[in-house]
Amino acid sequence: MIRVGQVSGVFGIRGAVKVYPLTEFDDRFDAGNELHVRGVAHTVEWRQRAAGALVLKLSGLDDRTAAEGLRGTYVEVPEEDRRPLGAGAWYVDQLLGLRVRAESGRPLGRLEEVLERPANDVWVVRGERPSAGDRPAVVETLVPATREAILSVDVAAGEIMIADWLLDDEEA
Repeated sequence: MIRVGQVSGVFGIRGAVKVYPLTEFDDRFDAGNELHVRGVAHTVEWRQRAAGALVLKLSGLDDRTAAEGLRGTYVEVPEEDRRPLGAGAWYVDQLLGLRVRAESGRPLGRLEEVLERPANDVWVVRGERPSAGDRPAVVETLVPATREAILSVDVAAGEIMIADWLLDDEEA
């Protein structure tokens, strides 16, 4: 399943929910479409905007109590409904686990997490570096997901290359 939204609250007394979209494809929330919440399929009965939020009335949710129980859960669609993205865009699950190297060739670890931030996403890379002790130290590198920082992403090869300037002078 692919997450396309997250229930952030309730709206009214008849089971409508406020949803924070996690997709650029706004039409996924159109009336008549099928969305899944906690593995249960619901049909969108209607949608509207209210105070900057997307409000959905989903089939099977008929009162505020039922809707309240979904706060914080994800709204999903089946994997086969994944839509292609344009050049230079990827789904997060395509990136997680990819090897990350600096442009100088130095391996930095693997992309372990993507933090969504207002200005741009931040990619969290974790890898091991030699340390003074018996075990290598786990080092975390935070990479802003910008064109200047991310030089290339090759999902097929399983590798991401980042700019050397992101590393401390002594690490580059």
